[in-house]
Amino acid sequence: MATINKKLFSHLNVEDDDPIWEKFARVEFSKKNLFPDNKAYLVEDGLVRKYYLHTPSDIDTEICAEFYFPGDIFIVDHNDSEGIYESINQGLAWEISLDEVKEMFVINPGCRFVQNYYLSSKLNAAMKREMLLLKNTPQDMYEYLLKHKPHYIQNIPLKYLASYIGITPISLSRIRKRIT
Repeated sequence: MATINKKLFSHLNVEDDDPIWEKFARVEFSKKNLFPDNKAYLVEDGLVRKYYLHTPSDIDTEICAEFYFPGDIFIVDHNDSEGIYESINQGLAWEISLDEVKEMFVINPGCRFVQNYYLSSKLNAAMKREMLLLKNTPQDMYEYLLKHKPHYIQNIPLKYLASYIGITPISLSRIRKRIT
């Protein structure tokens, strides 16, 4: 039986012998896999994106909002969001139902650290991204990613990266050409 790479998730400060680890189920996913609702996921391998569909006319446009790399956590709860979670490539995640997470918080109040860590990191990331988008040009955003998040540039397909920055793939191509 395969087990979670607990070192990859050591930032959660959950002890190696904590019974919560046994509640996670292994989920191998392929490219373009959609993740079901009412579950929390630990990404061990692969890349997952969160996007929204925007329909300005008859055409659906995907707007990339977030990316999840190995070591990240994401929660699919459509009561809170219309976001769609889809894998960019094949990989491995560990899932747990949100009901089990809620039970865990009642049984083990120490697990609230994970919840607080998750919520504070999501809030900080959202606030930082909002400020970057409001104060910078798309080229500034791309240069920020080059400097501070090179793993985005190296791993995310350009069409998704362009959407994340808020421009078309052609515009991103022009920016990349100007920089090099």
